[in-house]
Amino acid sequence: MAEAFKKLFQGYLPVVGDGSASAIKLYDVPSSTEAIIKSMNLTNSTGTAREATLYSTANGEDAADGEQMILPGVSIVAGGFAEWEGTMAMAALTEIHGFAAAGSAITFTIWGVEIS
Repeated sequence: MAEAFKKLFQGYLPVVGDGSASAIKLYDVPSSTEAIIKSMNLTNSTGTAREATLYSTANGEDAADGEQMILPGVSIVAGGFAEWEGTMAMAALTEIHGFAAAGSAITFTIWGVEIS
């Protein structure tokens, strides 16, 4: 069994409405692997408050279901950030999806452990 604490994802949250039907997959747990999410950070580097939404889903499942919501359309102030710290266990092939209200506005970073 191998464990590796690492950055699991970093990038801008995509905008829904740019041709996608729903939230976009940001991270998926590889097959034959489990993940423990320890920290998620959202940073707004713009001069305007921006909204971000996050979901946890099973493989290939639509993220539109409110029962899967992690972060429900929270506004992040201009130049501000939001951080989640805790423990979220994820099985193989489960996913984190998300979107922002504006493009190139919210940087999203996931830190955690993958166990294989």
